[in-house]
Amino acid sequence: MVEPLVSVVVVTLNNISLLRDCLASLMAQSHKNLELILVDNGSTEDVEKFARTEFPSVIYIRLPQNAGFAGGNNVGIASAKGEYVALINNDAVASKDWIKTMVDAVLSDKRVGQVASVIIDGNAPDILDSCGLGIALDGMSRQAQKGELPPKLSAPEEVLMASGCACLFRSAALKEVGLFDPDFFAYCEDADLGLRLRRAGWVAVVAPGALVSHHYSMTMGRYSLKKVYFVERNHYWVAVKNFPFFLLFLVPFVSAWRFLLQASMLFSGKKGVAGFFENATVAEIAKVYLSAYVDMVVGLPSMFKKRFQTTRAKKGGLEMMRLLLKHRLPMRKILGG
Repeated sequence: MVEPLVSVVVVTLNNISLLRDCLASLMAQSHKNLELILVDNGSTEDVEKFARTEFPSVIYIRLPQNAGFAGGNNVGIASAKGEYVALINNDAVASKDWIKTMVDAVLSDKRVGQVASVIIDGNAPDILDSCGLGIALDGMSRQAQKGELPPKLSAPEEVLMASGCACLFRSAALKEVGLFDPDFFAYCEDADLGLRLRRAGWVAVVAPGALVSHHYSMTMGRYSLKKVYFVERNHYWVAVKNFPFFLLFLVPFVSAWRFLLQASMLFSGKKGVAGFFENATVAEIAKVYLSAYVDMVVGLPSMFKKRFQTTRAKKGGLEMMRLLLKHRLPMRKILGG
């Protein structure tokens, strides 16, 4: 069988040392019919010289300024010619059969629109970083099975949606529902796209053997206030665009429960929450939250409009509710507890 063309998009913002390992792993893939697209998201380092010198076969696209994860990947996907499009973070390294196993998974069922990877923690090789994404009922998403042992899979298994860190999409599915929402800029945009694909009737699976090692949050930082802003603003937009209307009424109550848990974890010294206070004051964090909520509310009319414009839903509200409940993560898992 002739290998289908797979376009692989890598978005980078500096971090040449990490990018080198990422691109080298893509050049070593067992699936050879690849189109490698590198999107330079306004780097201050000379990424172009590096790419043209060390990886001359890679298609290089330079953006004048940082368009975020969403905007950068959209540019790469728009220029892709492949029947399938794979994404991988610049701080991730793929195993040699990464593409092959994802292609096998998507070919196994014509309903599959997105394929998740088995992503290993780059700092703990025996621990899982994610196996798809799960979600809470306020729209907050997190890596499924994070911190657990890697699963032993013999066949593709259904997940709610794929993590944008390392995944594969059927180009026809993206053509149907659209690309990442550029208003998200960074964080939660993969959850939004993943749920749009599910609403449109496409299935999501994780591919056995699609192993990737990921050094988490190397671009923006694990405890970045920018990350707090984007996550806090964007997860509400995920819910507004994709949740059944009767679940939207629960969002404020679920968020209130999350804040109570965060306060409890903070006072107990849990690293996942307390880490944000190591380099920022309470006032600075409060200001970020306030800014996120103001911008979230300002963006609500646009998000409600996109809810009906971007996806022709094939799954009704009850079907989506069952799907969300099936893959719902406990709030303590969402918070890293």
